Amino acid sequence: NDNSSRFGKYIQLQFDVEDVTMAAYSGRSIPNCILAGSKCEVYLLEKSRVVGHEEEERAYHVFYQLLAAPEDIKRDLWEGLEGTDNESFKYVGWTDTDTIEGKTDGERFELTLKALALVGVEGEKLKMLMRSICIVLQLGNLVFEPDENDEERADISNKEELEKLATLMGVTQEDIKNSLTLRTVRARNEEYKVPLNTVKAKDSCDAFAKEIYAKAFLWLVRTINDATCAEKNYNGDKDDDFGIIALLDIFGFESFETNRFEQLCINYANEKLQQKFTQDIFRSVQTEYEYEGIELGEITYDDNVDVLNLVEGRMGLIAVLNEECVRPKGNDNAFVNKIQTMNKDQSCLFIEKSFHEYEFGVNHYAGPVVYDANNFVTKNMDSLPSDLMDCAHKSTNDIVSKELENEAMMNSLKPAPRHSKKGAKPQLKRAGSSLISATVWTKFKNQLGALMANLGQTRSRYIRCIKPNTQKKPRIMQHISTTEQLRCAGVVAAVTISRSAFPNRLEHEIVMSRFKSLWIKGAHHATVEDGDDGEPKDQMREDVEILLDNALQCLEVEKGGTVVRAFVIGKTRAYFRAGALEHLESERLKGLSDWAVEVQRMGRGFTKRSQYLRMRASAIKGAAKMRRFVARRKFLRLKYACIILQCWARCNMAAVELNELRRNHMATMIQTHWRMKVAEAMLKKSIAATVLIQAQARGAIQRPKYQADLIEKREEAKLENQLKALQRKLEEAEARRIEAEKKAAAQPTVVYREAEVARGEKVEEETGEKEEVAAPALSDEEGPSVDVASEAATSSMVGPSGLTAQQQTLMDESGKMLEYLRKEVFKLRSQNTQLRTDFDLLKENNQRLMDANASAGASFAALNQHAKQLNKTNAKLMAEVSNYKQQLQKMNIVNLEIKEELKMKQATYVAEVHSRLQYQKTMARIVQMVEDRCRDSRLVEDVLAESDECEDEYMSGPTGMSTPSRRSIFSDAFSSPQPTSDDPASEAGVMGRFKSFFSS
Repeated sequence: NDNSSRFGKYIQLQFDVEDVTMAAYSGRSIPNCILAGSKCEVYLLEKSRVVGHEEEERAYHVFYQLLAAPEDIKRDLWEGLEGTDNESFKYVGWTDTDTIEGKTDGERFELTLKALALVGVEGEKLKMLMRSICIVLQLGNLVFEPDENDEERADISNKEELEKLATLMGVTQEDIKNSLTLRTVRARNEEYKVPLNTVKAKDSCDAFAKEIYAKAFLWLVRTINDATCAEKNYNGDKDDDFGIIALLDIFGFESFETNRFEQLCINYANEKLQQKFTQDIFRSVQTEYEYEGIELGEITYDDNVDVLNLVEGRMGLIAVLNEECVRPKGNDNAFVNKIQTMNKDQSCLFIEKSFHEYEFGVNHYAGPVVYDANNFVTKNMDSLPSDLMDCAHKSTNDIVSKELENEAMMNSLKPAPRHSKKGAKPQLKRAGSSLISATVWTKFKNQLGALMANLGQTRSRYIRCIKPNTQKKPRIMQHISTTEQLRCAGVVAAVTISRSAFPNRLEHEIVMSRFKSLWIKGAHHATVEDGDDGEPKDQMREDVEILLDNALQCLEVEKGGTVVRAFVIGKTRAYFRAGALEHLESERLKGLSDWAVEVQRMGRGFTKRSQYLRMRASAIKGAAKMRRFVARRKFLRLKYACIILQCWARCNMAAVELNELRRNHMATMIQTHWRMKVAEAMLKKSIAATVLIQAQARGAIQRPKYQADLIEKREEAKLENQLKALQRKLEEAEARRIEAEKKAAAQPTVVYREAEVARGEKVEEETGEKEEVAAPALSDEEGPSVDVASEAATSSMVGPSGLTAQQQTLMDESGKMLEYLRKEVFKLRSQNTQLRTDFDLLKENNQRLMDANASAGASFAALNQHAKQLNKTNAKLMAEVSNYKQQLQKMNIVNLEIKEELKMKQATYVAEVHSRLQYQKTMARIVQMVEDRCRDSRLVEDVLAESDECEDEYMSGPTGMSTPSRRSIFSDAFSSPQPTSDDPASEAGVMGRFKSFFSS
């Protein structure tokens, strides 16, 4: 059972029931009901499962769900949960089950959070609840070892886990340590601390964890009841007195190899329920017999009153155990001795010689159970030591600090009263004596009594849950375990009661329909006389009585002068004594066999007749198919011959047409090639003529331009030559002038005049030459020429005798000529500048055309080179393709060889895997032997760690065979250094060293 609740629960659905009078006024015989709410009561939570469970079982699901939650949620609840799993907490441990009914623990945690949110447990409440569960898990990680100074005193060795627990609870480490390892003892007016050994300290830690979990569970029950009960959530007219439909889901009878205090309480509850179940069954049988009008004789059944007296009596188990709990030196062995002494006359209590002094047995309704009384007194006290309670009160978790003493299953419906005066102290109740405080069994007895009282006021229905197999698989029935469950559930006892007087019963209609074949021919049928008020049911009853009286007459027995029939007729049913129904069934089978022969005769005749008709129809159908086959075969032969003739005729016609098409095609091809050749010749002539015409046209266009440019070039060259000649002459004249000035300074005036006259003539000659030639470049020498003339004129005027009229006229004409020449030079310079600009533009266009031509040539050369390279690459690729084909053939041969080699390697690998599996099994047996025989938990953990490390190192290799073997690494980790091969001790192996280790 993957979802056993491990506690008893009494769920009550609360209904707002309409008043009967109001329903009658409305014409309804049954009042209306409205579901108003629900509440739940719980019994005997299995707290022991918190700290330990069987290997094939799991602890409570919330532990696994919390550890499987997403990391961000775990971090938000408590930082210590981040990165943890089941093996991080000793109370949980490893499990091979992480999926239940198709959902993983992580998915079910999400469903748990949604369910808690529905009842208002979310936010800080959810965090408080989950942190209280984390406190339970963390308590299990504490390790207690003897103190270094005092072996009888326990100390917590793993400080990191203690620090995590202190942070989680909000309590100092010292307070937790003292509460778990010390116990406060009060004697009169004094109190002192007594240290606990490791065993008692661990028991105290486990008790603390179980109590926190139990109180967190009760807190959740109260929260759910607050969210669902009608008293707090229903808005109808009624406040109280709701109608109830309840479901009691409580633990079944338990009998294990070792039965402790919890099993005794559970079986006591089952004894109480079995008593009510037996009484209800007996009452139902009695009611049925009275309704049917049958006299109820003495019905014997097993009653369990003696077991309940043994448990609840004045000297019973509860009273003796409570006495031992309040006695200063009460213990479990004394409890066993006392119940044996005080209940010698009780047959349901047995103690055998082979029992230990702490064992006793009880004969329950489901069978005998032997109980182990160890810790009965401690478990019955149900109170944490004051040290642990003080430590819990200091916690910042409200469930731990405030709820450990709250045993209620519902919060109070009325708010707590407020004190009228400020500062007034609430009235405190006087503390009761610890000698009369309620124990666990007393509380459970009171709860059970109240539950039985509630059940007594209801109309009970019983549902027995039977587990058909232990494999949790469908369609498998384990009969032994199923029968045992039926016996433990009291079903066998109920069947025994109901079958004690009349084992079998059938309704009148069923009797008539099943056994009417036994009716004796000519027997009287019941009839309704005129004037009687008989009904069909009475007729049926009389007919059944006549039928059974005739059929069972041979079974009648005479007792004390009275004939006792084998059956009794009730109002609606017929009741049979033992053996009567079996006799009727046997007689019915005999009659049915006779009728079966007749039915078989008719059936065989019908079968044979049907076979004949089917064979006749088949013969007709076969003949028709044969005739159809023959006719179809003739038709197909004629059809085939026609198709052959048609094919031959079509072939001849197609051959003639093909020859004609070939002639036409050849003629067409000849005409096409002739026209193509003629067109190509005409195209070539046209291209040549076009090129010639284009050349002539371009020459005619460019020739005048060329001649004009040539003339212009010649003029420019002539002008440049004249300009250079004129410039040279001016330079010579300037040189002569300078030389004349020098001579004039040294010679007389006459000489100066002669020189001036000669110079004037020279100027006239130069002026004449200037008129003939128009040189644009004279403007560059204009300034010096003018200066020379002006200087000459000035010098002549400055002379002592002055210039003549002729010379003056000559000078004026020279000035005019110079002015004209200056204008011409400016004009020629402008033309020259324009020509230079046009020349630069033409030169730039020419350069651009030359660059484009060079780029086109380079592109053509590059394309030509690329084409050559492609040809080379193509040839190379063809060579490589042929080479690859040869290599492919070689690789096919190599592939075949590799396949053969792989087959050989596969066989080798399979052998290695088999050896690996054998090795793993041997390693598992070694580790199991270490876990079973070694008592040192640290050594066991080290062994498991080394084993995992060996496995990891092996898996790092390709097959695990190249890495060091697990056995050698394992032996290196736990034994002395390996001796050499010459040492005889090396032959002992790992098994020898482990055997010597465990024997020592």
